Amino acid sequence: MIPTPSLLRRDFLKQIAIGSGSFGTYIMPRIARAVETSKARSCIYILLQGGLSPYESFDPKPDAPAEYRGEFKHASTSVPGVIFSEHIPLLSQRLKNRFSIVRSAYHPSPSHNEALHMVLTGWPCPDASVEKKNRNENPGIGSVIAKLRAPNKPGLPAYVCIPHSGQLGSRVHYASASYLGSRYEPLDSGMVPESATELYKLPSDLGPNPAIPRGRLRDRIALRNQISASEDEYLKQAYEMLNLDSAAQAFDLNREPLAMRQRYGANGMGQQALLSRRLVEAGVPFTLVNFSLNQVKGQDWDTHEQNFKLMKNDLLPPMDRAVSVLLDDLSERGLLDSTLVVVSGEFGRTPKINPNAGRDHWPNVFSVLMAGGGIKPGIVLGSSTQNGAEVRTRPVHMYEILATIYQQLGVSTDAVFHDLSNRPMPVLSKPMRAVEELL
Repeated sequence: MIPTPSLLRRDFLKQIAIGSGSFGTYIMPRIARAVETSKARSCIYILLQGGLSPYESFDPKPDAPAEYRGEFKHASTSVPGVIFSEHIPLLSQRLKNRFSIVRSAYHPSPSHNEALHMVLTGWPCPDASVEKKNRNENPGIGSVIAKLRAPNKPGLPAYVCIPHSGQLGSRVHYASASYLGSRYEPLDSGMVPESATELYKLPSDLGPNPAIPRGRLRDRIALRNQISASEDEYLKQAYEMLNLDSAAQAFDLNREPLAMRQRYGANGMGQQALLSRRLVEAGVPFTLVNFSLNQVKGQDWDTHEQNFKLMKNDLLPPMDRAVSVLLDDLSERGLLDSTLVVVSGEFGRTPKINPNAGRDHWPNVFSVLMAGGGIKPGIVLGSSTQNGAEVRTRPVHMYEILATIYQQLGVSTDAVFHDLSNRPMPVLSKPMRAVEELL
């Protein structure tokens, strides 16, 4: 049985292990060299769980019949001849200098569970039934990165999930470590405030019992190191993390000026994006952010009904602002070149509008935003057909997106692990190259 994060956190030592990520992992020289020469030091993967409609965002179809094109108007972007939805004006202004768009992403599954498993692990999900929905069949990309590289600074986790890695509504994040083991589980941030003034409660895993004085804790660590100098380096460094304040400070959203919190947006997406920047700045290599959990309205991007109302009022404006400010803020701090930002749902939406003014699941073609970390800005890669039903040019399998993330972070897609049955398991289920046109 693979332990769940909630079970792991009942054990103090395992809490430390989760919070410290992989910085005690021994990295082979070849992998270490790859990390040293990587274009990106960190990655922020923003998941629009439910499935972003490309028609209402990055790939509108103004010339398609009404039952396909929908209600929204299109708007020009900073790249001549390229149009986006009218409801993402901030991102439209930043296409030329901040990011690129893949308009021809695809994979084969219209099921939420199967699709989420594919886009977050690089593997198909053999059993996506309700009974199996709490189980990762393969490790999430963040856990792979946590195993194959250390944090950029000591005392920090290698992998963080905002707000958490477990169940979201009736679905699953598929973001855990699976057979890689508990030490590569993500550290969960917990629920981030919906306002710019609300205080943020730090994750419980970030420190020792406050009843234990720091001096006494240091003495315990020193004694333990003397007794077991040859013991697993991972555990030694995990204990040492407890003497550092860097992790707690990185998560302390309350340290940000009010103006900066307001700049990102006084909502969950904005505050999550701000927290992800703080983690990058502190030295966390991989952060998975779920923009799909609205604590107030409970709405994600699965817009089977009232697609246009929800996109216009609840979903697109905060996403547009949060991602735009995140890219600007990273650039202003000199961090965008070393930080890969990816924004994607698990699939797109149907080209034809259903009777409930919604769009249903559609994996045949969808859009993915990529920025920073060695990605050239201003590129619109691939295209869809006139009604947006299929890929027209340059199909990009979602595994190619994951291969790009791995490559830019200096993680070899040739790496092979072994599952609980000792079967060899490559990082990706199919050999895939990075999307070279963006690099």
